[in-house]
Amino acid sequence: MSTSAFLARRDADQGKPWQVLAGAGKTGGLVTFGEARMPPRTAGPSKHVHTREDEAIYVVAGELTVNDVEARHQASPGTLIWLPRGEPHAFANLSDEPVWALGIITPGGFEQMFAEQEEYLAGLTTPPEHEVLMAISAKYGITPVDGPSLI
Repeated sequence: MSTSAFLARRDADQGKPWQVLAGAGKTGGLVTFGEARMPPRTAGPSKHVHTREDEAIYVVAGELTVNDVEARHQASPGTLIWLPRGEPHAFANLSDEPVWALGIITPGGFEQMFAEQEEYLAGLTTPPEHEVLMAISAKYGITPVDGPSLI
């Protein structure tokens, strides 16, 4: 598994909440780096478990609310959140300010789920079917967990 040095830069703002900066193809499968920009009062994913990946979120600006198995946390700029595989979690921007966060997911490859979801959503002329989105998530080892939404 050989990797080379590279530079990654965010594409022009495309209105997407999550953008991959470097995925498995650039990191030899080791890690996926991404960036999240969440407008005020924006729900993130519902409570879920990663069965294959560990996830870290570093808050650059704003305040991200994160629920894990123990409690609800308010993560301000400079906070690193570690979410190991198997630990149920959810996050959202409950504040009146935008959130900017960096995401690190290991091992890499998880970005393929986002690409598949995006492809499905882009072809729709009707609201998305929950069952289809859940099937895509399950294919990548994401399991939903019952629990209240953050928003």
